[in-house]
Amino acid sequence: MAILIEDLHDFIRGTIKKNYGGFVSPNDIDRAINRAQFDLFDQLVKNYKKTELFDYDHIFLKQTNFTLTSSDNGEKTLSSIDANFIEAITFYYKDSSNNLHEGNLMKWDSFIDRKNSTIVPPIINTATSEYKPIATIYDGKIQVAPRPSSGTYNFVLLYFKKPTNGVYGYTESNGVITQNQGTSTDLDWDERSFSDIVNRALTYLGFPIKDAEIIQAESIIDNNQVRDGNN
Repeated sequence: MAILIEDLHDFIRGTIKKNYGGFVSPNDIDRAINRAQFDLFDQLVKNYKKTELFDYDHIFLKQTNFTLTSSDNGEKTLSSIDANFIEAITFYYKDSSNNLHEGNLMKWDSFIDRKNSTIVPPIINTATSEYKPIATIYDGKIQVAPRPSSGTYNFVLLYFKKPTNGVYGYTESNGVITQNQGTSTDLDWDERSFSDIVNRALTYLGFPIKDAEIIQAESIIDNNQVRDGNN
């Protein structure tokens, strides 16, 4: 189950009031939550590059098809593939039988050298079933070589999508803040990341707390979700 922005705000406001007697605006809490989740995401991506393990792959690890024709100049704008694209992992050429052949995702300089190489050139040869395409991510685009001189090349891109920004929509009247669920946006993460996100957010806001208090809050939220699900 996704983390509700309401639960994050309720816990953060309640914790600050209980332990510090202070008040933080919803907008400041949103900023802290989003900073926290992006920092956690960056940490997990770095760990993935070392271990190829990612606990939230069902949420953030995506794959999508894209095609290149002779008129595409060997490149495709990443935003046209997925507006939430943030980082490529690898890509595959898809042959006429829908078999996937992994390409080599390279840095820009290496891509240019290899693209122009006469010794080890990139290859997509359907007649000989040789598939050694290369690609690079540069200037908001994925560039692939070789590019089709005619017809269409089909590819699959494996990538990370960026986390959705959390938004606590609300109205305020006479100092009373009321959530507006219609203008709120929940986080993509599931409940396993609750303690990490609130701990980071509270620290960024200048109100760090002990892990035991977060664990207690998680238990309360889990019970609330079970109760709500039974209603």
